[in-house]
Amino acid sequence: MASAQTRTTQRTRRTQSERTASSRQALLSATLELMAESGYAKVSVADICRRAGRSVGSHLHHFGTKAALVSAAVDQLAELRIQAMRDDLARSPRFGTGAALDVAWSFYAGPTFVVALELWVAARTDPELREHLLAVEERIDREVMTLAAQVAPETVAKPGAAAAARTALATMRGLAMRRCLYADEDLERTWQDTRPMLAGLLEPRVSRITPRTDRSED
Repeated sequence: MASAQTRTTQRTRRTQSERTASSRQALLSATLELMAESGYAKVSVADICRRAGRSVGSHLHHFGTKAALVSAAVDQLAELRIQAMRDDLARSPRFGTGAALDVAWSFYAGPTFVVALELWVAARTDPELREHLLAVEERIDREVMTLAAQVAPETVAKPGAAAAARTALATMRGLAMRRCLYADEDLERTWQDTRPMLAGLLEPRVSRITPRTDRSED
C-alpha cells in the first residue's frame, strides 16, 4: 500500500504534468491563432508568448526555438484537420463519390487551411520547415484517401484513381486559396458548381461500344 508521502508525490507529479501540458498547449494554440490572423512572417516568439500568457523562458523550456514550436504547431494542425474530416463524416454518414468529395472539401473549406497555406509559403525558403511539412502533408493525404476508401470504395479502387484523386485535391486547393484574395466570394456556391465535374472525373466509367455491323457492299 502506498504511503501518504508517495500518494502526495504522485499527485504533485500529475499536477506538474498537467501544468506542463497546459503551458505547451497554450503556446501551440497561440501560434496557430496568430498565424491565422497575421501570417507566419509577422509572428514572433514574443507575440506568441504574450498571446499565450507565458514567458519567453517558458517557450525556451518547452521548444527551444521558433522552428521547433512551429513544427509542433504543424503537427497539431494536422490533427485538427484530420479530426475535422472524421467529425464531418461522423455527423452525417454518407456514401458514394460525391460524399467522398464532400469529406475532402470539408478539410479545405475549414479555417485550418488558411494556416496551412501560410506554412506552405514559409516552407519555400525554410528547408527545416519544408521537410517537416512534407511529411505532415503526406500523412494527411493518406488519411484523406483512407476516409475516401471507406465512403466510396469502388471509386478509390478503380484504375487511375490515384491520379484522378490528385487532380481533384489540386482543384480543391485552388478553390480554397481563392478566399485569401477574394474574401467576399461565395466559396460554397463555387464548390457546388465544381463538384459534379470532379465526380465525373472520379466515378468509374463504363465503356459503351456500339457493336459494328459489317454490311456487304451491294
